[in-house]
Amino acid sequence: MREVSLTKQKILIIALVVVFVLAIVMLGIMFIKKKSGTNKDNIVKNEKMVTKNGGDGQDGADSNIKNGRTENEKRDTSEIKEVITKLADGKVAGLVIKPGTNLLMFFREQKFLTVDPYTGAKSAIGSYPLIDVRKMLWNKKVDKAIVNDAGDYYIYDLINNLSNRFRNTIDTAIWNKEGDRVIYKYYNSTTKKRKIRIADIDGENSQLIVDNLPYRKVDLAVQPLTERVCYWPTPDARIKGVMFCVDLDGKNVKEYGGQFGEDYLWSPDGQKILVSFTKEEAGNQLVLGVVNKNGGENKGLAFATTVKKCVWSKDSVHVYCAMVNGAPLDVMLPNAWEEEVFNSADTFWKINTVTGKKERLVDLEKIPTVLDGADLILDPEENFLFFRARRNDSLWRIKLK
Repeated sequence: MREVSLTKQKILIIALVVVFVLAIVMLGIMFIKKKSGTNKDNIVKNEKMVTKNGGDGQDGADSNIKNGRTENEKRDTSEIKEVITKLADGKVAGLVIKPGTNLLMFFREQKFLTVDPYTGAKSAIGSYPLIDVRKMLWNKKVDKAIVNDAGDYYIYDLINNLSNRFRNTIDTAIWNKEGDRVIYKYYNSTTKKRKIRIADIDGENSQLIVDNLPYRKVDLAVQPLTERVCYWPTPDARIKGVMFCVDLDGKNVKEYGGQFGEDYLWSPDGQKILVSFTKEEAGNQLVLGVVNKNGGENKGLAFATTVKKCVWSKDSVHVYCAMVNGAPLDVMLPNAWEEEVFNSADTFWKINTVTGKKERLVDLEKIPTVLDGADLILDPEENFLFFRARRNDSLWRIKLK
């Protein structure tokens, strides 16, 4: 009888152990399922947040790729209700359209980012410890940039994420027509002369273009569809702004303009020049006009702004401009604007340079704050106008269609 009783106890203990193990297994399975479901819910939630708000990291990039909106394609702007909106806060620089896409690329807080103008989704595509970016000018392929960082000039390579010092004593620099060499103005402390030269991106194979410049500060441009270099004094209402264009060997000099504070912006086809100047010496009344490629057929556009607040349409007929408003009567223009003595309260317009017809882009009541626009650019389809607001360097978008 004792042996039978012991056998029953053993069976009971084994049964209890089996039940306990099964209970642990079932609880484990339930926990795993619950955790998996929670993670799935979080992923869906995060994707919705990225789509709605945009991100600065990989989430934003995944969202863009998933939506299939990084390639050139016909996209509908009718669902976008806001005519004007802010796309990014903080100090932005180097606004450019990323090739092969409709994405706007820019530099902010030591990161290179893109933003989808349709959704506002942002993606980080790289970073580099540039400290104080004052100018960033991309080449034709948008794989390298001339960067003025804290007053020194560098060539930044986006593909290899490298930055190399260019040359010393440079005041300003631009890319040549092909975007593979650098045209720059510098001061020779030995000869006391200011010169314009062209060199490879490593600073080698330097070639003289202009010797003994008469101006201390100059703006540079390449005449579209040519190798010719144009230069003129940085706009100053006390100086007559004559523009000179020359071949790379310094020959075949062509002279343009000569109004006080004159500034120049070539059309994409190289057939016209948008000009701005001051109505009188040391004055503050800005005048906008257009001339042909030879400097003739001068046509006033009855619009008060500087060409630095304008961008040409790809048709070389229309320009998009921000009008300067609110300048004190005792300041010189464009000096006070160039030196950021005051912030303009811009209004935004499309102007036909042939007929002079103007079209307001944003109704006054829809402009949410005082905006002083600079660095205006268009997307390839000209659905949007982008600009940097100088008061806080934030990035803005205006819907055009």
